[in-house]
Amino acid sequence: MSIPARLLSTATAWALACLSSLQTGLGAQLDDQLVDRLHRALNGNDTEGLAALISEEGAIDPQQLTGRLERLAENFGPLTWQVKQGHPLQDGRARLELLVSGMGTVAGVTYHLDASQALAVSSHQDQILSQEILSEESWVYSSSQRLPVTLLIPDAVLTGQRYDVDVILDEPLENGLLAGGILEVSPQALETMGAPTIQLSALHAGGLFKRVQAPYTPGGQTWTVMLIHPDGTLVASKRVQVNHTPPLSTPPSLP
Repeated sequence: MSIPARLLSTATAWALACLSSLQTGLGAQLDDQLVDRLHRALNGNDTEGLAALISEEGAIDPQQLTGRLERLAENFGPLTWQVKQGHPLQDGRARLELLVSGMGTVAGVTYHLDASQALAVSSHQDQILSQEILSEESWVYSSSQRLPVTLLIPDAVLTGQRYDVDVILDEPLENGLLAGGILEVSPQALETMGAPTIQLSALHAGGLFKRVQAPYTPGGQTWTVMLIHPDGTLVASKRVQVNHTPPLSTPPSLP
């Protein structure tokens, strides 16, 4: 059960850890040439070219970033990346959208990777200075096509908020066994690219349903889901942005 989880943790760790060490910086739209250079560096697995795009003024370690990219390529390479710039954000930062796909074989089983991420990015002198993760999802699956599953997990919640983490099987099984489990992946596990251990149980309701609570500090929560289906194994991960809850206003003093 740990093989696909280990593969997913590698993909998720690159998306959620290697870039997330950057801090918010100067607000500016990205130059088209910078986006093109990033696209070519990722698709060419050019670690030197990728490191050259990272500003020394940022908090990221280029060696750590390129090391994670190399491990991702080892598991799923050759990788195919799509990089495009979306509409600028209201605060002046650029919106960068990344898609990556690849395949890896473990113990004779082929696993497919599909992952997407949206970032709020700042740049300075044609280099990436900072970023903030807006949304992120990763999928690893062993069948030729991804199982028909819907993740009902919000993109963002408030600190301390209770919310639902639901996984719906779009085509419930009439016969056959289905097992699955949901796990919150700690920031430490993401940082070390460790493989989460997911406890599986038999499913009878056509999906997984869990009520959870956001932490009381802003940041994010990452949920990993594993499903064992007669048609294959699926592991999905999604990051939920946890935003600060505005303090309650103090009622005016009565005379």
